[in-house]
Amino acid sequence: MKRLLTLLALTSALTLPLTAAPKKPAKADAEKAAAEKVAPDFTGHYERAGDAKTVFILIIRHTGATAEMEFSAGRADGTGAAPDGNGKGTLNDKGELEFTFDDSFGNKGTALFKKTAGTYQLTMKADTVADPRAVKLYGTLTLKRTADREN
Repeated sequence: MKRLLTLLALTSALTLPLTAAPKKPAKADAEKAAAEKVAPDFTGHYERAGDAKTVFILIIRHTGATAEMEFSAGRADGTGAAPDGNGKGTLNDKGELEFTFDDSFGNKGTALFKKTAGTYQLTMKADTVADPRAVKLYGTLTLKRTADREN
């Protein structure tokens, strides 16, 4: 009986069609597919969300892989530093905008802008600090897209 079961199992194994396991997509294929996705368009007007003490307004003009930004920041009560600034950037392969910026206080730095769940995140880091009062308004900011107020 044992021989019969062994013979039956061997016969079944030999008569089943040989099929290869489905190939997992290679990492390069996944990166290529991600690169072919439509790049986000970040053109718009953004304001700081969830912080009643400070105001941060960001305007982005995004065309293709490049973008320009303008920003204005300050305390809601009008006290303290109120820097304005601008910068230029490019879209990275993660679909985020990477900027370099200068502000009206002589500070210079880098910024990263990306979409998060329902909002946007701007991370600003001053690399050259001429006046630290303005830098206190930077860091990681949660922004929301608002109606265009440029006109």
